[in-house]
Amino acid sequence: MDPSSVLEQTTQDVSNLQAEFRHLLEEIRLEDTELYELRRKASQKDAQLHKFIRQHGSLTEHPNEKELSRGIREDLERCKDLQVKKCVLANTALFLVAKHLEKLEKSIVVLEEDGLLAALENEADSGSEYSRESSVMSTGERRRKAASAGSAESGVRRRRQPRGSPAVERRVVPKSEEQSDATPLESNFDLQDYNDDLFAGINNNEEEDKTLYCFCQSVSYGEMVACDGAHCKYEWFHYPCVNLKEPPKGAWFCPDCRQEMAKGRLKKRRL
Repeated sequence: MDPSSVLEQTTQDVSNLQAEFRHLLEEIRLEDTELYELRRKASQKDAQLHKFIRQHGSLTEHPNEKELSRGIREDLERCKDLQVKKCVLANTALFLVAKHLEKLEKSIVVLEEDGLLAALENEADSGSEYSRESSVMSTGERRRKAASAGSAESGVRRRRQPRGSPAVERRVVPKSEEQSDATPLESNFDLQDYNDDLFAGINNNEEEDKTLYCFCQSVSYGEMVACDGAHCKYEWFHYPCVNLKEPPKGAWFCPDCRQEMAKGRLKKRRL
């Protein structure tokens, strides 16, 4: 084994990555298209129910309420299945890259041990206070620091975000800032640290995302709005599920809470 053969083999191994990525991304795009259509249909059915309630009151049952409710549940269940498929496709792409990186890293280690490849200048410096394992800021550490910086900046907001949900407003750090702050040593990374931090981060997010929100009883995703009802059993709702396209102005109550408030007003009138 020599450096030229390793380079040639690596180039050959990754030559098909572009086609594989194109196929995976196309599959994700198709899943997204179907997901958008299902959410649109579910929102239309939900809008029919709420329109009927506004016109006839909450005590009158929609003639097709059971059928519409069943259709909404089926559409949202299919949406959950599509989300799982998208995660599988994305993880497949991640695995392809990680597999080639790990193979290349092992080859580099063998070449360095055989003296066929000089160690990195920063690694060869015995007086350096950093080692190859400890000097690299892992992906997980960068992600955690970026998250803490973003949360500090967005501390004062009208509506908080549920645990695990993406923030509606997020500070985007220009690439020039990241590159200027990073040292040449930090631009490299250890493959094992990368994989450990990456999959550890995925596992942590899975634990955080187990809380179910909204009528659809799904984990938090996209833009969400909080109900101002004191006893709301769902608390957080996805925009499409409540027919919202932008943040509401003033107090906002979910359909269930509005219905309960209407019942309360009727009882007071009867008394």
